[in-house]
Amino acid sequence: MVSNNLLDFAAKAYNFRKETLNFISESTNQIYSFQKDGKTYALRFSNHTNISAINAEMDWLYYLAQNNIGVALPLKLEDGALAISTQDGEESYILTAFEFVPGQPWNKNDPAKWNETTFYNWGKVMGDIHRLTKDFTPVNEKDIRLTFEETWMTDLPEDDAVKANPSIKKIVDNIVAEMKTLPKDKDCYGLIHNDMHPWNFFIDGDKINVFDFDDAVYGWYALDIGLALYHGLWWGRKNDAGQCFTNSIIENFLKGYLSANPLSDFWLSKIPLFMKFRQICKFTWFYGDDSVHDKERISNIEKGVLFSDCEVEINGDCLIM
Repeated sequence: MVSNNLLDFAAKAYNFRKETLNFISESTNQIYSFQKDGKTYALRFSNHTNISAINAEMDWLYYLAQNNIGVALPLKLEDGALAISTQDGEESYILTAFEFVPGQPWNKNDPAKWNETTFYNWGKVMGDIHRLTKDFTPVNEKDIRLTFEETWMTDLPEDDAVKANPSIKKIVDNIVAEMKTLPKDKDCYGLIHNDMHPWNFFIDGDKINVFDFDDAVYGWYALDIGLALYHGLWWGRKNDAGQCFTNSIIENFLKGYLSANPLSDFWLSKIPLFMKFRQICKFTWFYGDDSVHDKERISNIEKGVLFSDCEVEINGDCLIM
């Protein structure tokens, strides 16, 4: 939890009563809620120094919210800024605040929250975001998000777990080499959420409300799809009763997406490439925790099998279900 000095600073900056603050969670960022003018807001403390990247994130979020996308509307400071930086001892923090988005988290064991409608609307909101992003212009040239190439594509080949396993390193190098050949025109490439998995949205009836945009980068729209589908299948392909949602997740997500934003067959064929990439990211996150699972994960990556307990395989550029 952050210090009282920081909480005092936040209360003054956003003009709310400090006693309304409640701690919510801590992971990459520290999140609180507060009350102001009868509304509940989320307050985010980001422990880094790049306010330009945060400004860019908030600028995009504000644009999406103004275009009726279900995202957390940023709360502006009195001077109109969307973020503010401060020091607390030797640590630097960037503060941002958002309106709370309504809805409930997903639950693979609740038919009301994990069904064809949810999958369709999840895909549709991503498609809506990508369609609108084609016409998005950043406020200035300084406040720009990084690209996928500058972040994940650069970092993954240098990961210790990848370099420790030559077969995985070869696959990563081939994936990155292929990505470097992909086009980057307006219809296929732009700002993407880059982490729109089920824990980063709420279900509000027939509407999906998305949050946690702090991984946003410039990347391919098919990449955003591949990451979302990989996580959807990783966590939600089966409920505790053994009911399989694999086909329904893939088919309905893509139907929803394509209803909002068209993608050519070429780009649809690249979704498995990006799912492979995410699978290797997952491998690095857990590498060394369990040698038996490490061997299984390496074998699956080598064979093009996304999940060992689910009939989803990658054959060339196609998903086999």
